[in-house]
Amino acid sequence: MLSSTAALRTALLAGHVVGKPVAGCFRTPASASRSRGPPATCGIVAAVGAMALVPGSRKVSARLGRCLGGAVAMAASREAGDGDEVYVKYEGRLTEDNSVFDSSEGKEPLCFIVGAGQVVPGFDRAVKGLKVGDKKTVTISPEDAYGQRSDAMIMNIPAAQVPKGLQEGMQVMLGGGQQKMPAKVKQVLDDGSAMLDLNHPLAGKELKFDLELVGFREVVKGMDMVGWQGQTVKVPFAVANSPVSEALKEPNWKWPQGWPYKEDDFRRQDESDDSGFYAQPRFVTHIDEDAIDAIRNFYDVQFAQAPQGEYSVLDICSSWISHYPKNLKAKRVAITGMVEQELAANKQATEFAVADLNKMPKLPYGDSEFDFVTNVVSVDYLTKPRDVFSEMHRVLKPGGVAIMSFSNRCFFTKAISMWVRDMSDGPGHCQIVGNYFRFNPSGGWKDIQSVDISKGPRANPMWVVVAVKA
Repeated sequence: MLSSTAALRTALLAGHVVGKPVAGCFRTPASASRSRGPPATCGIVAAVGAMALVPGSRKVSARLGRCLGGAVAMAASREAGDGDEVYVKYEGRLTEDNSVFDSSEGKEPLCFIVGAGQVVPGFDRAVKGLKVGDKKTVTISPEDAYGQRSDAMIMNIPAAQVPKGLQEGMQVMLGGGQQKMPAKVKQVLDDGSAMLDLNHPLAGKELKFDLELVGFREVVKGMDMVGWQGQTVKVPFAVANSPVSEALKEPNWKWPQGWPYKEDDFRRQDESDDSGFYAQPRFVTHIDEDAIDAIRNFYDVQFAQAPQGEYSVLDICSSWISHYPKNLKAKRVAITGMVEQELAANKQATEFAVADLNKMPKLPYGDSEFDFVTNVVSVDYLTKPRDVFSEMHRVLKPGGVAIMSFSNRCFFTKAISMWVRDMSDGPGHCQIVGNYFRFNPSGGWKDIQSVDISKGPRANPMWVVVAVKA
């Protein structure tokens, strides 16, 4: 276990964002406030613009509702218990002055799993035993909310470890694995060092909630998608009623008439040469085992449509693992990526090529060579997606399938600006990738679809956009 200071320094160096921006009081476990320091393995990013936490305007329920989706079951006699996914309307007030600090008024109800540690303990317990329509007022002590404030949560960061642009009063997010916690820049000193306050904004506060159970969430599994040569593919584990799976469906979604993005949308916080950032090999996975299993199963369903032992696949922005099925029956597995040592370690690859697609967006292959082109959690780093998607189209055979998958984690400083505005916006990210297909080349792709194959709220999300070469 790293010390608090060592852990935070590691986080600053890594710059790896885990999860979504801080989105209100319910997302941070109470234990985080009471701990002696940040998680040992964590990431940090200066929360700029849309990433900032604005007290009094935390859109908790709307964000959770969009991410989780699902149908609402109105079982009048059912009591909420551990494992149930529930919808709750609420208003939270500070008992010291009765001021409202958060509310679901005008937004979707809060959606969470009872007993899963997704909300503060006092709120969680208050919901247990409620039936649909039941209302309740509960007062929650700091110990059952965000803990007492602690001086041990004030940390000094040396100037060499402070990210560019960090300013006094700015909110940042620390995250690691499934734990996320906010921090506030207490002071930036003349020598360039900084003081961070890791106490939760509501630490030490007694809270009062008016709440109402309005329903139980029911997930609809299974949907038909397009596959190789336009065949219909049944995906039994897809979350059919997720907002992600609905993101590119009309009439709710309308394709723009022209390319909708501007140059600023593709700028990054760190515009230095990518070769320096990726110079050191990283033999790690950037999503959890549930997300890996989800995309592996999706590949299995898609690849099964092609002649076994005869099809060819290309994985772009690849690494030491491609997340393909273990029983992969491809004749050819080509991969491209930034780091030669990582590519050489990929046991499923039959060949590899080192390629920096942001510097030279050209794939080193001939026309119509592959049945599938895939990419896992890297589309958000592409600064020239128009060129890259046109290249994907060029190297695919007619009727071939492109599969672009992503989650809610990234190296924040290297991801494009429009992607990191809201790391939790799965539907919005699907629409970005959908537009990449739509216009690059224009008319070159058909059957552009999105799907949510996430294994559940406790797992890293896994969202996919597929398209077929016309």
